[in-house]
Amino acid sequence: MAPSSHPAQGRDVASRESPEAKASGQNASLGSILTSFLDTLKIEDPQIRKKAVEFLGRVQLGTVNAYGKWITVVKVVSDSCAVSGRIFSQSEICDFLAVSIKGINPTRASTKSVSDATFYIYRDIMENYQQSDDKLRISFPRIIADVASVLEKGIDTKGEAVGIYNIQRYYQDRKVKVPSEDPAAGYTSADIADKQGQDAVATYHDEELIENLGQITGRSKSELELSISSLPVQDIKKIKSLALNYGRLKKYSSLANSKEFKREVEKEFGRKLNDNQIQHALNSIRKAKAYIENVLDGKFVPHGTHGINHVKHNLEYGYQLMGLMEPRKRRA
Repeated sequence: MAPSSHPAQGRDVASRESPEAKASGQNASLGSILTSFLDTLKIEDPQIRKKAVEFLGRVQLGTVNAYGKWITVVKVVSDSCAVSGRIFSQSEICDFLAVSIKGINPTRASTKSVSDATFYIYRDIMENYQQSDDKLRISFPRIIADVASVLEKGIDTKGEAVGIYNIQRYYQDRKVKVPSEDPAAGYTSADIADKQGQDAVATYHDEELIENLGQITGRSKSELELSISSLPVQDIKKIKSLALNYGRLKKYSSLANSKEFKREVEKEFGRKLNDNQIQHALNSIRKAKAYIENVLDGKFVPHGTHGINHVKHNLEYGYQLMGLMEPRKRRA
């Protein structure tokens, strides 16, 4: 996700050298996003702002790459408010929800499933927030940060995968668990360098992968690195499998319009494929460039009762048949 998609993030960093931008320990744009988020919500408490800068300085690059700058900032601010014991009013927590969701990828934010999830939480706040105890109200921004991460990346801020159609159950579960958690626990020296972050960093610096993706898509190295840095780890693994099989992908592409295709595939794998499987494989091979570009651009928005994108799912099935991408169960 490009964080500049949020209106509050369009400020000129050079003309506004905020304390957060200077002290964040990361690039100025990340500090500027932090300042914009705090200013938009009118969070002026110096203790909270100082704690947010401290937390942001401890977030590792792998975490930013895995979750994106916007979700990283939402998480940092929510934890800073919780550590400081800030209790938001009902209208303020509604604003926190609205601003947090508004900053996610517009393609995802505009879907009915995301709108429904947001409205469900808004309605719960209007009906139950005022009667909640102080511990829950202090923790509420952290719940919203987790929900925003799920809606944007399909995983919460702990790296747990959550389906969009399970968001209501997940939200209610977080309301029970979050008040007993330590919001500062993730900002140790080791930080949140979890498996997701490590995978993202390794991919980001994989020269062979970047080179192969460049040959497939025609995009520049910097453009590809920027796209990869905002992808969910699951998608990173998929395009990595496909791109690192670039040689075989070219071979099958050259055979896609000939009778040799089926013969070569069955010869390589030592097994027969039925006509339906061959058609799946052919379709996936022919659309490899479009598949990779749509993944990089975040255009495969989940839909339907299972919360998946059927076009993406069918193409990936074809790549799995060809041995160009490992099935999810095997990867696990």
